[in-house]
Amino acid sequence: MVRDGYDRLASAYRKHYQSDHETNYPNWLASLVPLLPPTSKVLELGCADGLPTARYLSQQFDYLGIDLSPVQIELARQNVPAAQFAVADMTALSFPEQTFSGIVALYSIIHIPLTEQPVLLRSLYRWLKPNGYLLCTVGAGEWTGTDENWIVPGASMYWSHTDASTYLSWFTAMGFTVVHSDFIPEGNSGHTLFLLRK
Repeated sequence: MVRDGYDRLASAYRKHYQSDHETNYPNWLASLVPLLPPTSKVLELGCADGLPTARYLSQQFDYLGIDLSPVQIELARQNVPAAQFAVADMTALSFPEQTFSGIVALYSIIHIPLTEQPVLLRSLYRWLKPNGYLLCTVGAGEWTGTDENWIVPGASMYWSHTDASTYLSWFTAMGFTVVHSDFIPEGNSGHTLFLLRK
């Protein structure tokens, strides 16, 4: 459902969220970039069309963007031709331990079933180098559900997340230190932004 939804959305996803992303994403990324050594390897999970994150990060780092949607990856390659992208399911990825200095996952982890998220998060921890950083947005409250006409008619989407305190307990149990966290309002609820250090 997630892959088909983002394929159907194509560039409509960018148009819908462009204002929010141009306002929030540069500020969030600006908190991460100074913490990473120059030319670090950085992984983004759920890169969509590459804007603005891939364009921002690939100027300074050895960037790899992953997305489930072939349509979004094709757009990303057009938008940011100098960056590296691949179509993949984040839950099926495999990298050697301590590969990346930074991992970014904005509004993407919450597209996989909640029961699978702790396994993925432990993988992210292993893939990070010591003192590496994870920048991610996850749930603020507990909810799992779908939208049958998200942004455009016929585009179905699935989300699954727990509450911020549960994510915090998971992160600390894994060995992450919270650099900062913020509530990101959206409609009647919102999400939680975490910047975490291994």
